Amino acid sequence: MSTLERNNLFSDIIDIECFVDNIPFPFITGIDFDHKVDAARVVKVFVGGIESTSLLRIGSNITIKVGTNETNHNLDFQGIITEINPSYNESSFTAFDLVTQLQSSEIVEYKRNDVIGEDLYMLASNACNYKDIDTSELVEGSGILATDDMDLTGLMTRRNFIDKCFRYLVDVRDDNFHKSVVALQWRYAIRRNNIMDFWLEDPTNLTTKPLMTVSDDSNFLIGAGVVANINSSTMVNSATYQSSKDSSLFVTVTDDDSVARHGVYGKLFKLSTSRRDRLEELAYQTVLLHKEPTLTYNIVMNGGEHITLGDYIEVSVPTLGKKEILPVVAVKHTFTDSVSSTITLGNPSLSIAQLIASQE
Repeated sequence: MSTLERNNLFSDIIDIECFVDNIPFPFITGIDFDHKVDAARVVKVFVGGIESTSLLRIGSNITIKVGTNETNHNLDFQGIITEINPSYNESSFTAFDLVTQLQSSEIVEYKRNDVIGEDLYMLASNACNYKDIDTSELVEGSGILATDDMDLTGLMTRRNFIDKCFRYLVDVRDDNFHKSVVALQWRYAIRRNNIMDFWLEDPTNLTTKPLMTVSDDSNFLIGAGVVANINSSTMVNSATYQSSKDSSLFVTVTDDDSVARHGVYGKLFKLSTSRRDRLEELAYQTVLLHKEPTLTYNIVMNGGEHITLGDYIEVSVPTLGKKEILPVVAVKHTFTDSVSSTITLGNPSLSIAQLIASQE
């Protein structure tokens, strides 16, 4: 067991147990947990010297247990070592959680008779039921059914199929729990150990209670504190969906209020369908999701290791004139001689490839 010092947190020390291929590995000097929605959690483990790296191999199973006077902690981790960096001063290795098994799975043939008309939630759940991933809690369902135009059939990895399902796992709500019509995105991640979770992001629900409130003068902030980013990288306030079967068939949906405030952000999408109502449905859904600029907050803080993906945090920034509840979409917890956390709220950041694709 490794004991890492903690400064000004809930207790004086934090206990971390690490096992590599079920053998205790007590050489840890620091750990970084890095996680984003719809992706694998990445753990980088630092160890003293070079001798302990002889116990490691690519593909080793790693288990990490974090003790903070709780039986189960959201930082508990099961994964696979993918990189080893030996060094005489300080060595390290990197492990990905079991989502990586979905990424590198055998190619699966998804047949039309097994897919079309089925609930996307359950299709994704079945695809996640692979090797050591626990899917026992994925029983909710979404009510969103697979259709031919979603491109869910053919040969692909399990992860590729899951990502295609989540592309269309969007729930449009117009009810008494929301001030206006909203489009809600389903997310997935292994948030603890090997347990796969699906959840619906719904921060504007009038019944949503935030885990905590953060403002510029919160005493647990460190470094730059609350850093906001507002950009137009994913904005679409005028969406045109065109049939790839008949180029003369297309539908455009525009949000006039967003256009008046931000200017026009139009984008063309092509879909393999001859149904005009389907084109209109997806154009409307796309505009609901993307008609406003992307708002992201990065919060650097002490005492945030209990925060995980899918939590809701209220952010109050008087200088921006904003106070709202936002979902946690990325976390980075760093354990060395102290513990610090970087929490990302709002929208997950785009990779360079995604950013380029969003501009095409």
